[in-house]
Amino acid sequence: MSNALSQFEMATILVVDDTDDIRELLEISLALRGFHVLTADGGRQMDAILASRRIDLIVLDAMMPGEDGLSICKRVSSAKGPPIIMLSARGEDIDRLKGLEIGAQDYVSKPFNADELAARIRIVIGRHAVNGAPGAGTTRTHFFNWSLDTVSRIMIGPSGHQMILSQAELAVMRVFLNHPDRPLKREQILSGMADLHEHTTPRALDAVISRLRKKLNDAYPEGAKKEELIRTVYAVGYMFRPEFKR
Repeated sequence: MSNALSQFEMATILVVDDTDDIRELLEISLALRGFHVLTADGGRQMDAILASRRIDLIVLDAMMPGEDGLSICKRVSSAKGPPIIMLSARGEDIDRLKGLEIGAQDYVSKPFNADELAARIRIVIGRHAVNGAPGAGTTRTHFFNWSLDTVSRIMIGPSGHQMILSQAELAVMRVFLNHPDRPLKREQILSGMADLHEHTTPRALDAVISRLRKKLNDAYPEGAKKEELIRTVYAVGYMFRPEFKR
């Protein structure tokens, strides 16, 4: 067995599927083929695992209640999270193309062959390793005593207080963190957040930033000094001032 193959077989795979039997089948079959396997029944459990563990690849069911697999795929891919292989009972070309267009690396139809799925997983992980693609370990950003995971959308304050950002709040935070110490017009912020949240208006942006400020303030312990991270710049827009490091 080659060293490269051994490395791939130690990879940690996260299976996200709302069906108990499918999760159990994938957990057993992939573990038998040398992978370390974790499971989640939907987006919420997935986010919690991504916030605490390095995941090398996600096997994601396309059709789930609540936040469906396609929405999760778009969110994780936009945040440069782990590579994704989509699973679906629907194998039509249009569904396959839609999954690939929003960021999935591969698409496997149910029922699937476990050996073929394992081979596809190794190919995708190997391709990402060669290309230097970022994985889950590179999605956390630190500023002051804060941290933000752009895949799980979990932000942790100086006291350890955790909050989950909405998609719009995450999109705004990502723009701010990419442009610290720089006054930004509302139009610049809206343009920068468009790939994560397309439908925000200038008026709605003010409401999103107001909610963000409240969350930032609420995260400080009572009586603690609060940093004004989001500042209003008169006649321009907003500016974010972190002591910033990735």
